[in-house]
Amino acid sequence: MLAEPPNPPRAAAARLGLLQALNFLGVGIYLPFFPIWLAARGMDEVAIGYLLTIPIMVRIAAASWLTGLGDRLISPVTLLALLNGTVSLSYLALLPAESGLVIGLVMALNAVALSGVVPLADLLTTAQSRIHPAVNYGRVRLWGSVSFLAANIGGGWLIAAFGPGVVPLALSLGSAFATLAALAAPAPPVEVPPSAAAGEAAPRFCRAFWYAVAAAACVNATHAALYGFGSLHWRSRGFGDPAIGLLWAVGVAAEIALFLWGGGVVARGAAPGLAWIAMAGCAALLRFGAMALDPGYLATALLQLLHGLSFGAMHLGAMAAVSALAPAGRRAAAQGRLVAVSAVASAGMTILSGYLYRRHAELVFLSMIPLAITGLCCVALAMRHLPGDRDGWGGSGPIGQAPRAGRETAQARAKDVT
Repeated sequence: MLAEPPNPPRAAAARLGLLQALNFLGVGIYLPFFPIWLAARGMDEVAIGYLLTIPIMVRIAAASWLTGLGDRLISPVTLLALLNGTVSLSYLALLPAESGLVIGLVMALNAVALSGVVPLADLLTTAQSRIHPAVNYGRVRLWGSVSFLAANIGGGWLIAAFGPGVVPLALSLGSAFATLAALAAPAPPVEVPPSAAAGEAAPRFCRAFWYAVAAAACVNATHAALYGFGSLHWRSRGFGDPAIGLLWAVGVAAEIALFLWGGGVVARGAAPGLAWIAMAGCAALLRFGAMALDPGYLATALLQLLHGLSFGAMHLGAMAAVSALAPAGRRAAAQGRLVAVSAVASAGMTILSGYLYRRHAELVFLSMIPLAITGLCCVALAMRHLPGDRDGWGGSGPIGQAPRAGRETAQARAKDVT
């Protein structure tokens, strides 16, 4: 059952767009500039590598159970505000930190809180897109990408003006504003799982859900070599830093364009979402297969346009499939499981890419191809196991919940879920 909150669509979209923008403001500063701050604190390359691995490992452990609290114990809006507030305070705690041990401990606390921020914001956005067709997920989420790009530029200016020491303060301020935006975000509809009234156990995730999560995680992890070593490789081929920055900007611009054009797919259900993940997997095959040939600058820029498909279509498809296949009352936990599984895949491929890049340079991109193929196979399996009308699930709807008639049949078939 749904109890729709009184949120006019335009107002809800505006507040969610602000929330997404402020959440990704910190990401746009952290990714390119936090390693510079660590180096300014005297950390060597090995120490920086270990410290940057901490958030990935913590996210694997924390994302699923932390976001699940939004289903059971606390409103997702309140939880998101508390997490952003904790992130802000943890960045402030880094200002006086000098030793690697202290920095590592603070980053671990920071990563626990941060692991729930993006999935909870996506939960709030997809919830509104399901009840208000006028709230287009992609057009809300694109403000996160715009903010990320602006933070890349603004962060460079801040460091040039004030030095690397300004990085934790900028990150803290961004999260503080995100806390306020979270408090103003529209609350999701209250969902009561069918089993709750009967006193049964919480509904489980169906097999199609896990295949969809695995597909999205595989396609997302195909970007590991690019994220970890793309800039280093391009620099080794003589591309200047401004030219490299333009390559990244081209990819983000393509992502924004896709969110603007195709964001409505998030409200259309599991099958269209899986089709978009498949489209992303095919784009990854083309993109990284061609990058392994080490093309020139112009060809590389054209390949960067495929980021709109290899990442953007994957993300929109994952939001559609996960939102549709998650049981009522467990949508926050579903977002957490997507983040956790994606983090496992990305962490493993990042480590593997380091070894492969050191030995084979640009051929590292070929290692992404088997992963993309695996993702496509998982899409096929998810499509095969979609809850369909023959089971009484009514899987064609955007929420993907079983109608009351026939639900017993679906539950009887749930022996294959975990």
